[in-house]
Amino acid sequence: MKKTVIILMITVASFLLGFLRDLIIAKEFGLSWEADLIFVALVLPLFFENFFGLALRDAMIPYLQRIRSKSESQFILSSRWLYWRVMLFGLLVSLGAALGSPWVLKALAPGWSAEQVEAGLLVFSVGAFLIFVQAILYCQGALLSLDRIFILPMARTVTMNLGAIIGIYAFYPSGIYLFSGMLIPQVILIFIQHRRIGYLTGLAVPEKLESRGFEFAITFAPVLAAAGAQQGCMLAERFFASFLAEGSISMLSFSFRIVTIPLTLYTLSILAVMFPDMAKSWSDKNHEHFTNVLHKTSLATLLFLVPASVVLLSFPEPVVKILLERGAFGAEQTVATASLVTAYALGLPWMGLALMWGRALLAQQRQRAFLLATLFSSGVTILLDISLYKTYGAEGLAYSLSVGSFIQALLMAWLLYRAAPNGVSLTVLLRWAVSATSVTVAAFYMAPEPNGLIQLVLYISSLLVCLLVCLLILGERDLFRRSYWTTIRSA
Repeated sequence: MKKTVIILMITVASFLLGFLRDLIIAKEFGLSWEADLIFVALVLPLFFENFFGLALRDAMIPYLQRIRSKSESQFILSSRWLYWRVMLFGLLVSLGAALGSPWVLKALAPGWSAEQVEAGLLVFSVGAFLIFVQAILYCQGALLSLDRIFILPMARTVTMNLGAIIGIYAFYPSGIYLFSGMLIPQVILIFIQHRRIGYLTGLAVPEKLESRGFEFAITFAPVLAAAGAQQGCMLAERFFASFLAEGSISMLSFSFRIVTIPLTLYTLSILAVMFPDMAKSWSDKNHEHFTNVLHKTSLATLLFLVPASVVLLSFPEPVVKILLERGAFGAEQTVATASLVTAYALGLPWMGLALMWGRALLAQQRQRAFLLATLFSSGVTILLDISLYKTYGAEGLAYSLSVGSFIQALLMAWLLYRAAPNGVSLTVLLRWAVSATSVTVAAFYMAPEPNGLIQLVLYISSLLVCLLVCLLILGERDLFRRSYWTTIRSA
């Protein structure tokens, strides 16, 4: 638990720095083409990070854990084999994106003029090399997680966001300095983590590597395809947004950033620690422990994300005003962005549950089920994007993502319930849904508009108290028992 708290604190610091970075972008550029360029240049690295990086980590952990339980020497050889090939692959993708930047940028923002594309080539090319460093860092992160080292990899986002801020303020507010500031500290971190892992170079292993390439490909392919489908939804959203009014991409990016603050905190802290535990317990056939961890992780997910969703649905405009309204970001932009916050906030708890239940399916080595659920929900999301963006604009795109997350979570819950009924409690889900709906509706009709930060904090505190009271009335007990949480142990 202490390690989880430390990781959570680092994650909070990292996300605050990341949000400060976005605030600086909003202040310096507002809802302009320059801001859109920065976010479009981030689309490909973020897509690759979430498509390749997260999928690589999620596939490597259970795969290498199985090898390590049989032979430490084969584990070292397999880790080396994967590590150097991932590094080469990341470099080739970065070079390809930079060399093909005119065509890639036009494909990502087809609504831009030829002059806008030409002006953004240098910034986009520099940002493309984030792909290279992210590939290495995620591979290193998976290897460190297998040794139960979770804190060092957290420096990745801290250094990236801090470097971006320094790049803007120490030099000049431009995309070039922002991306250069992101790259340099992460390269330094790569060398530090490489030395910390130790067995990647210099250690002679008497055995020969058994053929692992095809075996890993079978494990990795479904996870990679599912991650690609999920990120395809984000690319589709930005694609259709480029045909809307100028600044639409920035509004979607700012609002999604606000809504996913608690989601990122949860993913990088609790889920990062619990996923290796779930994978190990299922591999060891300790299904009782797996079910116990799954149930507690589900409750922790609801605890993180439902209150945040209630707050954002109740006070979207005051939250956006306090966080973003300064400099070139005025009252008109606040109103437009707040409507998108509402749309995303509806799907926030389901985004977290889908992430958690998806990792549980991977821990059970049910990659095919994970893939099918993700492909179906992603297809629905993109179809909704196509149907809604012309009529409802950016708001329609945001609602499409929330609906897709809801469908994905329900499918994964059903798949898990069939294999581990005690790990997915329908009663708990219904209890939280009723409580959240009641408090949100009451706040919508009864709570006046907060005036200033202090009043907003008081209103939020009142909402959270009301939510906890509703949960108690409806029979929630585990959430409030300290012994329930302190009994989590690794299998």
